[in-house]
Amino acid sequence: MEPEVGRKLLTQTFLKLEQPPDKVQCMHVYVDGTLRNFRTKDQTWPQKPRSPDEFPLLEFCGSATDFDVGNLADYYAKPVKLYKDPFRGGPNVLVFCETYSRERLPTFANNRYRLLKADSPKLETETTFTFYQSYTFLRKEDGKPLSYMDPAYDPDSKSGFACGRIVAESHYKACLYAGVNMASLEPVTGLGQWRYSVGGSSSPVEIGDDVWMSRFLLVRVAEDFGVAVNFEKEPAHSNLLLEVEDIAPEKKLRIVDALLSKFVIKEHRHIQIRNLQCKIIMSGYHGDIDPYDLCKKIIEAVATVS
Repeated sequence: MEPEVGRKLLTQTFLKLEQPPDKVQCMHVYVDGTLRNFRTKDQTWPQKPRSPDEFPLLEFCGSATDFDVGNLADYYAKPVKLYKDPFRGGPNVLVFCETYSRERLPTFANNRYRLLKADSPKLETETTFTFYQSYTFLRKEDGKPLSYMDPAYDPDSKSGFACGRIVAESHYKACLYAGVNMASLEPVTGLGQWRYSVGGSSSPVEIGDDVWMSRFLLVRVAEDFGVAVNFEKEPAHSNLLLEVEDIAPEKKLRIVDALLSKFVIKEHRHIQIRNLQCKIIMSGYHGDIDPYDLCKKIIEAVATVS
């Protein structure tokens, strides 16, 4: 038996053990100071939680999570949203968290808090956000993209454009089970490259929560399949779709101009902003962008349009 196969069989054996009715596993998940990597910490709870407000602040070490500044080492994870745990099943949950300093101030990585503070300007009509997340599967042994020559990863694939399908499909199902608002999945033009979408939602905070959790689930699913995930590798660009209806064409053009001024002229980003019927598509930014920060800047730009 291959070592990797044996390890997975052993893992499933233990995960299928009967769980005491008064014990629930709660995996706290938060984004560390790199704004790219995830950290987790498990706690046992006596019953299935119904709200993140039931949890106290979770203390963690800032010096080990790229948050440490000077002599400050103690930080806190504040639960803000619950997801079903697709790896353990049953009553177990994933607890998504914001991060705070010892003084209970939001960390520099807590752009969710800043988006909540900025999420007040509104358009004349409801705006729906849909985030398209691109990524690339890589082989752990050499960091190269998956190819059709990797039967261990996708034995049925005859085309390089679908390499890693079994991993991508497993991630899709895990997200749906967890409660992430997944909308689509497709391979793109490159070995081991895929794209999925989250949304649409009228809440940019909800979109940000689901994007971060979907990224965590993707990394975790890929771990079980023995592959790595890269959100940055070219040409893995992501898109944000804004759907607007019943808005004057002149105002929509002013919104596009405001977005161009904000992102292209002031921030010198090499992105495209397209004005389509009832839609504004922003494309070309890297797949590891913080969706909270992106949505906050969009709201700020829209707020300048009269």
